Amino acid sequence: MTDRFLLVRLGAVGDVIHTLPLASAIRDAFPLSKIFWAVAPGPSVLLEGNPDINQVVVVDSKSWTRGGVLKIPSELRRTFTILKRLGAGVAIDAQGLIKSGVIAWASGAEMRIGFEQRACREGLNVVFTTHWAKAIEGPHHVIEKNLSLLEPLGVSRPVDGGIRFPLPEQAGEGEEAEAWLRREGLLSGHPLLIMHPGAGWETKRWEAGRYAALGDAWAEISGGRTLLTWGPGEEEEARRVAATMRSGAALAPPTGIRQLMALIRRADVFAGGDTGPLHLAAALGVRCLALIGPTEPWRNGPWGEGHAVLHHRLACSGCYGRTCPDIECLDLIGADEAILAIRNLWNTHENSR
Repeated sequence: MTDRFLLVRLGAVGDVIHTLPLASAIRDAFPLSKIFWAVAPGPSVLLEGNPDINQVVVVDSKSWTRGGVLKIPSELRRTFTILKRLGAGVAIDAQGLIKSGVIAWASGAEMRIGFEQRACREGLNVVFTTHWAKAIEGPHHVIEKNLSLLEPLGVSRPVDGGIRFPLPEQAGEGEEAEAWLRREGLLSGHPLLIMHPGAGWETKRWEAGRYAALGDAWAEISGGRTLLTWGPGEEEEARRVAATMRSGAALAPPTGIRQLMALIRRADVFAGGDTGPLHLAAALGVRCLALIGPTEPWRNGPWGEGHAVLHHRLACSGCYGRTCPDIECLDLIGADEAILAIRNLWNTHENSR
């Protein structure tokens, strides 16, 4: 067996988080190996300081066709040269796309592991792999799907206690976050709720007025404070929630992924839709209230125990649609239902202290 592994999972934030346990399991099984990770520029910061990864290889696949022209002589050649120099004997494609398959193939690895065709997002991915993990039957979390890629290596999947999300805090990040929280009066000994109302898909955005009602209820239930976080293009939505709340809320400053992580670490409860920040909070051990619409909660809900997931199953559930004329699945989650869920979360949190 080789001692050099290439893991391919380019993005996005939540998907990279859900692949962290796979890298940890490889490290546990082959403690003296070299593990490389091919990842997109944005989510690459999640891998900073990860003790399981020897080298992060940033692959900007969007630059391959920027301007509508395939840049084989420049960008692709440069990427392929970097991948080949790694000398990986095994490449593991945890994405299941044609482009991720190409990256695994371009590494020159003799053994290229991927999902079998029916489990790939793009069926042609199997052309670029040599060994395939059998598709898991029945409902399962995407983390369990990723861990199935261990099978061709002869490695057993870790049990829950062995599933790790190495996300170490870098020097200065915690101090910076706490200094800002202190200035905003959010480090005064009161419990902190972080709500993230934004999402990349409109079908994952719960109504602003309901978030506001949830934040006001949090203040009454816990005597705590609320912080609204946001990503690119989401500031207006966060401001709308803040303006609607009677109890008031702090609006986070512009943050990158690392700065957002530092804020989330210091929360007692997190509330939001099926987005990267939700999965980041779960990986950091923060109790989550997940508001799930078109995605499957058993597949895309927050990983681990102690979370609350609200989801109303319809005939079209699991459509994974990014647009919808009425978004009924998300609209059926009422403010009162969410308030009850966050009350139970807080009571559980208090009883466990």
